[in-house]
Amino acid sequence: MPQNLKAPLLFSLILGFLATQAISISNKKTLDLIEQTCRQSGFFALCDSTLRSDPRSSNANLEGLAKISVEIVIDKANATLNFIVDLFKNVSDPVLYRSYGTCIDSYDASVERLLPKAIAALSSKDYATSRHDAATVAINVNACDKQFSEKTPFSDRNRLVHDLSLMSAGIIELLG
Repeated sequence: MPQNLKAPLLFSLILGFLATQAISISNKKTLDLIEQTCRQSGFFALCDSTLRSDPRSSNANLEGLAKISVEIVIDKANATLNFIVDLFKNVSDPVLYRSYGTCIDSYDASVERLLPKAIAALSSKDYATSRHDAATVAINVNACDKQFSEKTPFSDRNRLVHDLSLMSAGIIELLG
């Protein structure tokens, strides 16, 4: 290889290596933030797996992680609401009808009012309101659960939404 081509090639290889190392260091810092955040959330395993499963988390700061977590609660709560509504269509027993109705009302309040308010409060840096609204979702889920003396077809979904909402509230609390 001619001498005049070796220097640019070597320079290009060095630049490529340095760029790869910089990206690796940046990703490790973000991963460290996810781990640090999740260790303080009260739900480490759930938090860690949830945030790592969302590609937006890899470049997010703490406020971004909080927003992502609330958006995930919205998705899971909405899916649970739709599931309950589908089951509700086949309920004929008056007691079950009221119980399912309570669950629908609780989830509807969470999906339509509380969680969007939590996102808006995060954006305006009103962390106390955001945390309160995210945590209130867990109270709403408990209100739904208390309607039934036995496990329901959506008990596991309720537990997930409950834990995700408290996890989100814990992350928001880290903001101040």
